[in-house]
This record gives sequence, C-alpha cells and structure tokens, in this order.
Amino acid sequence: MGAILDIILSLALRGAIVLAVLNMTVSLQGKLSEKTAQANQLNLTNTVSAILRYDLDKVGYNWTSGPPYFSVASQDTIEFVYSSTQPPNSPSQWKVKFYASNGVLYKRINGGSQITVAKGISRLKFYYFDNTGVATTTMSNIKSFTVDLVMASGNAVNGVYPASEWSYHFFPSNIN
Repeated sequence: MGAILDIILSLALRGAIVLAVLNMTVSLQGKLSEKTAQANQLNLTNTVSAILRYDLDKVGYNWTSGPPYFSVASQDTIEFVYSSTQPPNSPSQWKVKFYASNGVLYKRINGGSQITVAKGISRLKFYYFDNTGVATTTMSNIKSFTVDLVMASGNAVNGVYPASEWSYHFFPSNIN
C-alpha cells in the first residue's frame, strides 16, 4: 500500500512541476511579446527621427535670400526652405513641409503630393526659439527649434499599447 501511495505522490509532484514549467513558459512568452513589440516601436521611432533629423538639419542651407527660412512655423506644422546644387550645376530650391494629420506624419516637397512618412503618430509638436533661447513666433527670429514626437502602436500586446517618445532640439548652422 505504501508503494502505491509513493507512486501516486510522485506522479502528482511531477504533474505539479510540469504545470509550473508550462505556466512559466506562457508567462515568459507574454513578456517576450511585449518586449518585442516595444523594440519594434522604438525601431520605427528611430527611423522616423532619422528622417526628421536628415531634413530638418538642412533648414536654410545655401539659401541666399536670407531670413525668414520658414514659410510655416506653427506647433503642428513646419515648412522651411533650402537650396542645393544638383549636377550638372543647376541650382534647385526646396520647400519642405512636415505635418501630422489623423495619426499620420506627412512630408510635402515643393507643394507636391504628400508623402506618408509614418503612421501611429500620437503627437507631433514644434517649438521655436530666438537667439537668446526665448520662445518666439516671429519666423525671421527663429534660430533653433525643438521637435517632440510620440508614436504608439495601434495593436495591443497583452493589453498594452507600445509607445515611444523622441525629442530633439535643432540648432541649424545655416540659420545662425
């Protein structure tokens, strides 16, 4: 009788161990899904920030007309000018506009068709400053500006919506 009781108890113990391992596996899989979604969101935000940095660093580049370098400088939209020389030495003037609408970040070049840069934009704000660091709305006085970007996934993972934030203060050498 004691041997049968030992067998039953050892089977129950093995079952409990298997259940504990399965529970831990399911829990780890959920956390791994959350971390993967967050990493994907951070990667997307990093890509969008690289696009913004690449273009916004060019504010006023090679522009001989002088200030203002901005044609729109509001909290939700930025439009600026720069000039470049493209082969074979033909000057090109560029007017680039960034704005968000309905959770989508758009870019428009020279008034052309809007280009979708990214989806999942929760917030895009621009703040402008003069040469003393004081906030300004006068476009000809803008010497630096800050971009605040918040992106969030539209898909919940375990009830959590992955989100990430990026903020950068630009000091374009072309306008200082």
